[in-house]
This record gives sequence, C-alpha cells and structure tokens, in this order.
Amino acid sequence: MKRLLVMVGILFLMAAAGYSQENTSAAESRKKQITTQLDYRFKGGTYTFEKIFNTTVTYPDMARVNCIQGIIIASFDVTCDGELGFITIKNPLHYGIDNEVKKFFVNTNGHWNKCHDKKYEHFEIPIQFKLAGTETITEEGLFTFEGKNPGYICNGEEYYLAKAKKYLGKKKPKKAITNLDILIRLDPFNNEYFELKKQAIKMMKK
Repeated sequence: MKRLLVMVGILFLMAAAGYSQENTSAAESRKKQITTQLDYRFKGGTYTFEKIFNTTVTYPDMARVNCIQGIIIASFDVTCDGELGFITIKNPLHYGIDNEVKKFFVNTNGHWNKCHDKKYEHFEIPIQFKLAGTETITEEGLFTFEGKNPGYICNGEEYYLAKAKKYLGKKKPKKAITNLDILIRLDPFNNEYFELKKQAIKMMKK
C-alpha cells in the first residue's frame, strides 16, 4: 500500500512539473520571439525599448487608487520603411493605462529600423502593469512596469481565484464572473480563467 501511494505521489509530481514546464515554455517562447523581433526592428533593441518605456510612461493615479493591474497587449504594425501604424490595445486595463501605452508607442516614431521581410512588421507586445507589494504568480509580460502602491497592498491572482471558485461553488455565477474578469485582466494567457468563465456563463443560462 505504501509503495502504491509513493508511486501515485511521484506520478502526480511528474504531471505537475510537466504542466508547469509547458506553461513556462509557452511564455518563454513568446518572449523570445518578441525579443528577437524588437532586437531587429527597434533601434537599440529590447533593452532600449524597455528602458525608454520605464522612463517615459507613468502609472496613472486613477489606476493606482483602484488597484488596476494586469497585462496589456499592444498590437500594431511597423512597415519595413519604419512607419508606425494604428495601435490596438488588447486586454485593455482602462483607467488611463491604455492611453499611456498608446502615447508611448506614438512617440516611438523614428525609432524603428527598416526591414526586408513583411513577417517582421506585425507586433503583439504584452506588458505587465503591477503595483508594488502585490503578490502575483503571473510572469507572462515581456517585462513588468511597476508602480507605487496607493498606500495599501492590492490583491493578486490567488485572492480573486479563490473568490471565483467560492462563488461558483455557491451557484453565484455573476459574482464569479466579476472576479474572473479581473483574473483575465491580470493574465489573459491563462486558459483556466476562460474555462471557469465558460462554466459561470453556462450556470447563468440554467
């Protein structure tokens, strides 16, 4: 019996490690692809891109006071001639953050190298906005832009995930969805959050 329990434990740990490695690999692969593209297209590469972002972008007070955090995804094109196109914000955070990011990218005009292949024209750049002191398990952004907390510690993913699951268990889908929407804002790459939201929506239709 003891041997069986040990074997089950080993298999569980191997499965958990495999899941973690798979998620990490997806994030690392995405970051590597974006880094390679920025190193080629942005003058000074990814390092300079991040440095300029961190020194020119501000964390809006309205967002800080409301504990608004998450991963914003900037989608845009830069032609091989170096012309910046329209900027679309995916997974918007609002509260002034989207505008800060758009303003930053507009100001990158003239910072782009020319290219000879259109596959290097489209960009999808995830940037994580986080407030100091927040415990987070998400590291899906290309880099993290950290703002000063508003004088109190804001909640991270574990807090909202526990609340979402509690409300699902109590058959309160609307309250579950409220917390799941916050989780999706915090990490739009986490499939679990979307699956839980599907469950909540189905529950509402019954």
